[in-house]
Amino acid sequence: TRIILCGIRFVESYVKSLKNGIIIKLFYSDGDMVKSNKWIASLEGDAKIILGLERTLLNFLQHLSSITTTTYLLKEKLKDTKIQLLDTRKTITGLRIVQKYATHKGGAKNHRIGLYDKIFIKDNHISIAGGVENITKILKEKNIKNYIVECDNYNEAKHFIEAGAKYLLLDNMTLREIRKILNIECKNVKFEVSGGIKISNIQKFIDLKINYISVGSITQNPEPIDIGLDIV
Repeated sequence: TRIILCGIRFVESYVKSLKNGIIIKLFYSDGDMVKSNKWIASLEGDAKIILGLERTLLNFLQHLSSITTTTYLLKEKLKDTKIQLLDTRKTITGLRIVQKYATHKGGAKNHRIGLYDKIFIKDNHISIAGGVENITKILKEKNIKNYIVECDNYNEAKHFIEAGAKYLLLDNMTLREIRKILNIECKNVKFEVSGGIKISNIQKFIDLKINYISVGSITQNPEPIDIGLDIV
């Protein structure tokens, strides 16, 4: 068993900031692979203070390391392809930056930090606007050419490709429908596939001629790992 460590940098900074006499020494860095039964770090000082910190430090390390480890395992599935693994905005409130730091350490590309990054047209936006025709009309009127659009089916994808879209997110589609869309004649269009993708099924997407796979479960439901604290 092995994990990809993440969060120890923050733990070290936090412990030192307390200035309570606890001395911390690190044996690994963020992004390092750590095998079972290895010491990650040591804490020296008042046992009562250390035990008071135990659960906070372990919870933080386990959470970030589980994200990094899950990301690494997914990335390994794509290592012989040109497909880039992306994270999402499906993060815990207040922890997005550190969670995306963890996915980066695991090998994913940080994507869509916030709504301000790029115009991203989702299915709800299409519904509110009254359909794809209205959306493309608005884009044309405002001369917006650099945007991402989420498509739920073949017809939507075909419409936006013909309208000049250069980045399509194909969400929760069957492999058959994705392949049908990829056969549409187009140039310089990037394709991202998302929806229910995880370690157990990512393999079936690797032969697709797509640019990106985004996985929300990296930060929502990462593979659990165990890190403990022992008094010696």
